[in-house]
Amino acid sequence: MAEPTHYETLGVPRNADRETVRRAYLVIARANHPDKHASEQSQRIDAERKIRAANAAWNVLGDPAKRREYDLSLPDRTVPRAPQNTRPNLEDHRPPPPSGIVVSAHTAPLWKWGPIVVAVIIGVALIIGSAYATSQDPASVPTSTPTATNQYVPGSCVLILAGPSGKIAQLTSCDQRFASIVSSQVDSPRPCPPLTVEVPLAGGKTTLCLVGTQ
Repeated sequence: MAEPTHYETLGVPRNADRETVRRAYLVIARANHPDKHASEQSQRIDAERKIRAANAAWNVLGDPAKRREYDLSLPDRTVPRAPQNTRPNLEDHRPPPPSGIVVSAHTAPLWKWGPIVVAVIIGVALIIGSAYATSQDPASVPTSTPTATNQYVPGSCVLILAGPSGKIAQLTSCDQRFASIVSSQVDSPRPCPPLTVEVPLAGGKTTLCLVGTQ
């Protein structure tokens, strides 16, 4: 009886990739571990024989250089190839998804087109999100930043806010928290009257003189 090849020892085809060979070796090694057959001497001897053969097979087939040399030493040097179908057979074809799980034929199109559909949806969402963010960009939205021509009536109340180019004053109710009362408005760099707080506005042309800060 001819000695089994390393492929036959591990139960894998000649064209199996390295990962398939590794998994087959691990299955045999775990199933024939000596601790599992400690009670029966005959079973222990058989398990040790199988592990030695599996170790020898993995030592060769797990090394690409040794495997090529071993394949050339086999009587039949032609490595069988998987049959190539010119037309897909949805009834028999069972392509594994990225997770390695075998799926049924009627769900195969989902694995093929599903990632493309998801990518398109994500792309559309990114475009919509980018457009929304641009519409909310302060640089693209007209602001109500006061200029030198704005006139703040003495006695009106404002909130002092930080703008992109300096402080801005927003008219508000005098009951608003942090609201300040306008005493007067002067052209910069004229000073404000005593007992008032000077607030130079953005643009550097106008200064508000405030009192009664809440």
